[in-house]
Amino acid sequence: MDTTKLSKMLYGGDYNPEQWDSGVWPEDMRMLRLAGMDIATVNVFSWAMLQPNESTYSFETLDQIMDMLHENGIYACLATSTVAHPAWMARQFPDVLRTDFDGRKRKFGGRHNSCPNSPSYRTFSERIASKLAERYKDHPALLLWHVSNEYGGECYCENCAAAFRVWLKRKYVTLDKLNEQWNTRFWGHTFYDWEEIVLPSGLSEQWAANRTNFQGISLDYARFNSDGMLDCYKLEYEAIKAVTPDIPVTTNLMGTYKQLDYFKWAKHMDIISWDNYPAADTPVSYTAMTHDLMRGLKGGAPFLLMEQTPSQQNWQAYNSLKRPGVMRLWSYQ
Repeated sequence: MDTTKLSKMLYGGDYNPEQWDSGVWPEDMRMLRLAGMDIATVNVFSWAMLQPNESTYSFETLDQIMDMLHENGIYACLATSTVAHPAWMARQFPDVLRTDFDGRKRKFGGRHNSCPNSPSYRTFSERIASKLAERYKDHPALLLWHVSNEYGGECYCENCAAAFRVWLKRKYVTLDKLNEQWNTRFWGHTFYDWEEIVLPSGLSEQWAANRTNFQGISLDYARFNSDGMLDCYKLEYEAIKAVTPDIPVTTNLMGTYKQLDYFKWAKHMDIISWDNYPAADTPVSYTAMTHDLMRGLKGGAPFLLMEQTPSQQNWQAYNSLKRPGVMRLWSYQ
């Protein structure tokens, strides 16, 4: 990452001005400057704003945000917004909706709500990433690309089941090899046709996320799921790099998040970034270890702390107020 233009360590955070009235924005800028901030992650959850329907794109509000950041001496870490698909997409292209662990097809809502093996999701996410790259490739505020946000979760739909069988064929080549490696004679699990293999869910092999009757298939499904999300990331990465080859691309990892193979992901990230959210009782040694893990993903290369816990967040049972200086201490750690 080219830091020659920077006079100090980057200091910033997520900024979502499209979620409130634009009359507040000038005060936002005054306070960001007062805090000494020089970078803001924007456009993380704006896909519905950028694309109101299948064929229409609207970048006017994001243009204003990008211009405002530049005018105030703040760089942009520009996200692709693909973490949450628009409502029209869920209605017109229901293959983008995930199926949960218990076999229920989700309705529209939440985030991380897109099936990673949905052809529609992959098409639209790659397209919006490309359009963003074309529009902002020469914008003076653009310093870093941020693909999606905190990849995670699972899907158990028919598209995933079909893709899983393709993944297994590539890995094992023959059913004889798969049956041998999975020890399928246990409990009469032997497969004689690839189509007999179903996803390990609450309807088949698993009792819960970490309890299973059949370790081989559950472990391989976890590997498959990580690879499927990585494929989605790579589609956006390549679309961006085709237009802005010299601007680094990243996505925010989550420390010891077990569901994704971060060492495999790191090969496709220009710079490692991660989100650090220790609770009030998290040992500082654990946080230090997780920083070391992130540094190790690229053999000791510097990493970016994309997010870290402030004194308040909406999902922890208890929010402890930090003493003065602790946020600075954690940042330097």
